[in-house]
Amino acid sequence: MTEIPAPEGAKMTDQDQARKEIGEIPTEVIEHVKRMRVPVDNTGAKCVDGGYHENEAVGEMAIPGGHLGVSMAMLKLGFSPREAFDLVDAYVEDNGGRYGWHTDTHEGQDGVETGCGHCNAAIKQAEKYGLSGQSVQELLDIVRAEQESGNHEMELVVLDREHDEHGILVVTGTKETVKPWDEERNIQFFIYDQARHQEFLRGMAQYLREQEGLEVRYEDLVEASDSETNATLGLLASSKGKPMYAVNVDGQNPEISYLQDAPVIE
Repeated sequence: MTEIPAPEGAKMTDQDQARKEIGEIPTEVIEHVKRMRVPVDNTGAKCVDGGYHENEAVGEMAIPGGHLGVSMAMLKLGFSPREAFDLVDAYVEDNGGRYGWHTDTHEGQDGVETGCGHCNAAIKQAEKYGLSGQSVQELLDIVRAEQESGNHEMELVVLDREHDEHGILVVTGTKETVKPWDEERNIQFFIYDQARHQEFLRGMAQYLREQEGLEVRYEDLVEASDSETNATLGLLASSKGKPMYAVNVDGQNPEISYLQDAPVIE
């Protein structure tokens, strides 16, 4: 398995290094991967959140914020909120998919603007993302309005759970992935489909160049997305400092390796 570089801002501690060298993988991680592996579904996208029920958005590409997170990366590249939604949505629909995003039952409570922690943190702590909080809010308002209009193929999932993720599984394969919540054992993990995310961004850059006449480089999309992902990893109480594991379930026997703990941003 190709080694995945540490998230920006993360620092390898002596304990991290020791765990990595001895290949220490908790039994609950191994069991979760074995029990929850499923074929991929490339028609939709969901967030990395561990609170999707076992029958929700099964196999869909798990990335920070879902397709809304890709639109947030477009903001970082200088596109307006309207453009950030329209261009991502156009690419998704051109590939026969639906624009995926989510909220949860905490929306509107205690100052929570949206139940998507990736988007909410970017609104509330925009300086950590290199974004304008107003622009992220405008993007969210556009997504909500388009969902309500019914004019686009979109998928909104309202999560009903409390965060209890035990770690972060970074999926490096493209044929099978892992469901986040084993409800029978009541164990949650964040899931990030890294390889599929990279494929999506590569295809989108090509689409923008060939169909929209826009010179948007794949490398810039990845950099913008990674920067925002690392901010969310380090800011949210549900993810900061949690152990990260590389997972590949494309073969008969799952490959699992410890990466390191997620960054902590104060």
